[in-house]
Amino acid sequence: MLRALQVENIALLHKLQLELQPGFTCLTGETGAGKSILLDAVGLLLGSRGSSELVRTGADKGVVEGVLDIPDESSDSVRRLCAEQGIDIDNDQLVISREVFAAGKTVARVNGRIVTVQFLRLLGTFCAHQHGQHDTAVLLRAEEHLALLDAYGGSSLAEVKARYTACHRRLTNAMNALKQAESDSKERAQRLDMLTFQIEEITKARIQAGEEDRLRELRRRLQYAEKLRSATDEVYEKVYEGDPRTPAIADEIYRLAEVTETAMRFDESLGELHGYLETAQVNLAEAADFVRRYRSRQEFAPEELQRVEDRLAVLLPLFRKYGETSAAILEYLRQAQEDRERLLRHEETIANLTAECASASGELQTAAHDLTAVRESCATSLEDELTAELSLLMMPNVRLSMRLTPTSPGPLGADDAELLISANQGEAQKPLAKIASGGELSRVMLALIQVLSGGASVPTLIFDEIDAGISGRAAQAVAGRVAHLGRRRQVLCVTHLPQMACYASHHLLIDKRIDGDRTFTTVKSLSAEERVDEIAKMISGEIVTEITRSHAREMLRRGAHSL
Repeated sequence: MLRALQVENIALLHKLQLELQPGFTCLTGETGAGKSILLDAVGLLLGSRGSSELVRTGADKGVVEGVLDIPDESSDSVRRLCAEQGIDIDNDQLVISREVFAAGKTVARVNGRIVTVQFLRLLGTFCAHQHGQHDTAVLLRAEEHLALLDAYGGSSLAEVKARYTACHRRLTNAMNALKQAESDSKERAQRLDMLTFQIEEITKARIQAGEEDRLRELRRRLQYAEKLRSATDEVYEKVYEGDPRTPAIADEIYRLAEVTETAMRFDESLGELHGYLETAQVNLAEAADFVRRYRSRQEFAPEELQRVEDRLAVLLPLFRKYGETSAAILEYLRQAQEDRERLLRHEETIANLTAECASASGELQTAAHDLTAVRESCATSLEDELTAELSLLMMPNVRLSMRLTPTSPGPLGADDAELLISANQGEAQKPLAKIASGGELSRVMLALIQVLSGGASVPTLIFDEIDAGISGRAAQAVAGRVAHLGRRRQVLCVTHLPQMACYASHHLLIDKRIDGDRTFTTVKSLSAEERVDEIAKMISGEIVTEITRSHAREMLRRGAHSL
């Protein structure tokens, strides 16, 4: 439930701090005082759209903060949802804030962590439900009635509906695949011709993985064969052959090793130098062996170079068309072969998809039949519960029926639903939009809320003039049912009716005042005697007499006695 609310610079609400209580709290005040604005502020905490128009004139931003208790019934769901966002929960409470900037953007936080508005809206479904005056418009749209019936059906209907949805998705996917397969035979033939050409072109080239690297390396050696031979010849000559003026390096190293060995008789520490020279002799011998082997296979072969150039000339166009490496071309070939095989199996594919469509259609028909059966059972139960509720709301002669009409299977099932009503005895049932008055719509809406929230775990219900268009005994009956809801959960209700206000456990007065050149909305929790005066004003207007006060006290006494 909503424990505390703080609002700053939202429309006429400059600064507001409010402690809220369990049970039924009514909000009253003159038209235009700001009652709905207060509910709009609460709505921001629950993920409602935040418009820059809500920001008080002259302010950079508006801020709403609220403290909400986590309902026991949905504690696990709320904790799991918050854990996914990295939100820590202490003392089973959520601190939600929403900033709405004059520039247009909004920022939402839960327990100090920034969250999306979508997350806030999802979290709000576990904490509070708001019902405004526009909600009765749902009753006037027959296309919304199926959703109401499905909501009433709860988890048992949702399970059957989920099976239907899966079957419908399967059939839709199969039909789309079949349609695509049948769509353009000319395009398929062209694609098949192109794939056949590409496969033949790549296959004919007999590409080997990594071939291009080996060819480029070989071409480089062949192109520079003379330079390579010249370099290795020079190395061999310098190391082993020498010339009349310069001895071979190998001979000179051998001589120096002997010199060092002789000198070791005078200084044994030269043994280390002698070891280095012996190692040099071994390395030079290995170098000479490498050079001899290299020279033996290093020959300038113009015909071999031409063969390499010709092979690269074959590969380069393929690299441009199918991939930058031989591995990429071979992967393209594999995919092309698979695509070609699939196209060659076109008739088989068509047959398989046709069979899949038939199978999926059969399963969908069965699932649709099951869903319709559950909906029919739920419709009967809903009719009974709504009739009982409306009887308590001073509509004793009402007759309701949820008419199900078969339709072609669609995403929501194979049914259309429409709520029909006869509010007066002897009158035929007709669509709500054609015969229901504003007051009757309000009572049907309240009855639906009562029925649909019966097993719900949401701890807070918020009503914005659920009693619109109602007066007299009907208003008292509606007030009694709202008070009944307040016994099990927190209820906040904006009202203009004294019959409704007298049933509340707590009373907030919304008032508007002018200070200087600015208008401010204030919220005050009324004492018992202040409630008497406020309800007396609601009865008779600004002129309050002892008679109207006495009447107000009697209404409050009866309201308290009924709780």
